[in-house]
Formats: sequence, C-alpha cells, structure tokens
Amino acid sequence: MPTIGSVGRKNSRHGTALAACLLGLLCGTSGCVYDYPEALQSTTAPGPPPTPTAGRPSHTGTLQPYSDPQILEQEAKNYAELYRLLRASPGPSILFEVGPLDGPVRGFGGTAGVPASGLYTVTAACVGAIGAKVSVGQEHPGAPFRPAELALDCTGTTSEVMALEQGYVFAHLILPRPGDTPWTGAVGGVRVIAAG
Repeated sequence: MPTIGSVGRKNSRHGTALAACLLGLLCGTSGCVYDYPEALQSTTAPGPPPTPTAGRPSHTGTLQPYSDPQILEQEAKNYAELYRLLRASPGPSILFEVGPLDGPVRGFGGTAGVPASGLYTVTAACVGAIGAKVSVGQEHPGAPFRPAELALDCTGTTSEVMALEQGYVFAHLILPRPGDTPWTGAVGGVRVIAAG
C-alpha cells in the first residue's frame, strides 16, 4: 500500500512528464515553416502575356477563385495590349515588370542590374484604367534619394530618357487609389532599355 509521500512523488512525476510533453509539442511546432502563396504578376524578362491562375490571394491571404470570366478575358486582352505597347521600341530590356492595377492583388515592383553607366529609356504604360504612376530610380550612398515619377494616362506609352549609373535600378507602381478598389482587369508595366 503506497504511503502519502510516495503518492505525492508519483503525481509530481506525472506532472513533470506532462509538462515535458507539452513543452516538446510547443517546441516542435515553433520550427514550422508556413508557405503563403505570392502573386506572380510580375516578370523580369519579356514573354507572352501572363495567364491568370485558378486563384489569387485576397486581402486576408485566403485564396479567392477568379469568379468573373468576363474580367479574366478583359485582363488577358489588356496584358496583350500592354506587351504590344511596351515592346514597340527595339532593344533588349534590362528591366521589364508588369502587373495588375486593381483587384485583390495589384501593383508591381522590381529591381534589375544596370550593366554600365549611360543613358537609358524608361517606357511605362497602363491599359484599362484612367491612370497610374511609376517611380523609377537608383539609390547611391551619400546622395539624396530622388526617384523619377512617370504619370501615366493609359492612352499609350510614356517614355523618359534617364542617366543611370552602373548598379541597380528599381521600378515600382504608385497607386493613387486605396487597396479595396474593384477588380476590372486593368494592368500596367514598365520597361528599361539602353537609349539608342
């Protein structure tokens, strides 16, 4: 027959074992990696217009299926027109980024290497919207940060010749509207090539 002291030790051993098991479970899950889907609306090299996928992350990060085939069709047409506009000037691109202007996942941004200092033509366009802005620039240690901003009216392309230094150039879409705008299939893009 167990004594009072042996029961207390037995219960404390069970409590210690239970605490160790719970601690092991918590520590085991702390190293888990969660892979959240990211939008693939941007490309660094020209290619065929992107094909919409079966789902797109919403503001909350859950997958929402494309539910309107008419908007999907319009977005595909807009991308085709955008690629036509951005490829009108010949030459290899050092930066080529495109993306949606509205809907749950919108905008684009990218960075690319500038092989040599010189003059480069930055061409931007948007299709299916009223307007957008693209910010293009470089960061230089010790120099003030002053990216150029191209205002787009979505009726054609906007181009500007810029002096770029060897290093990296970035381009990012600046959206004038809040993030909860309805999805219409509007798209925008920017291309940087060596000035000819």
